[in-house]
Amino acid sequence: RIPMDALRDNGPAFRKAAASTAVILAIVLTLGALTHSRNAVWTTTISLWADIASKSPMKSRVHYNYATSLSAAGKLNEAMEENLKAVSITPGYGKAHFNIGAILHAWGRVDEAMEKYRLALALKPDIAEARNNLGYAYYSKGMMDEALEQYALALRIKPSHAKVYLNTGYVYRDKGMPDEAIREYRKALSIRPDYAAAHSDIGEALLMKGSPEEAAAEFRAAIGIDPGLVKAHTGLGEALLALGMKREAASEFEAAISLDARDERAARGLAKARAF
Repeated sequence: RIPMDALRDNGPAFRKAAASTAVILAIVLTLGALTHSRNAVWTTTISLWADIASKSPMKSRVHYNYATSLSAAGKLNEAMEENLKAVSITPGYGKAHFNIGAILHAWGRVDEAMEKYRLALALKPDIAEARNNLGYAYYSKGMMDEALEQYALALRIKPSHAKVYLNTGYVYRDKGMPDEAIREYRKALSIRPDYAAAHSDIGEALLMKGSPEEAAAEFRAAIGIDPGLVKAHTGLGEALLALGMKREAASEFEAAISLDARDERAARGLAKARAF
């Protein structure tokens, strides 16, 4: 999963919607006979914002929040349409331009996404998520120093952004600097103690350092938080294999493959475990 961000803008429209929801629920509980269709409008966040957008078609913030809800549900085409409506109403809506960039990024249109991130930051310089995503775009292009610069700027805006520390660690990892990577991953954990990916990434860095026993402890911590984290099972398999625990290693590789049959690293590890 790409370590990127999206934003939501909770303003007066949302608060008004929430208040309206409470009123509707109170009436339903009291009378028990209002139309089912009206109550269903408020069943999900998406339907809530769709209803608001139908009543306030010229409010850019409404289209923006509707788009964010759609994006969270994986409905990126519809989300793009709503974000485009937001910027057509308010061309200087920086956060909407950012979300357009995030969708383009998810579609693999990285250069276009970067243009949108830069535009968003020109309009609203304090969007830490845009700095994070721009940094990740640079990282994906192998432009490590530029990525680090963007991550540093993101943290200057939002020092508590755990994902940025994780992304910074990836740069150091790829530069062959595991100690620096571990430092960044631990910063992420200090903010989010239940960050399974950070534990797993510390494990990977410890494997780079030739410390499989310590690595195994981190992978187990990650799996304890998120049993479905594929890379943690694969990493634990590699750590156990390095410790000579072939049967246990094979079990972890099999767990990884059961979660993601396309995990080639786990498949290679399983073949090694069975070959010994």
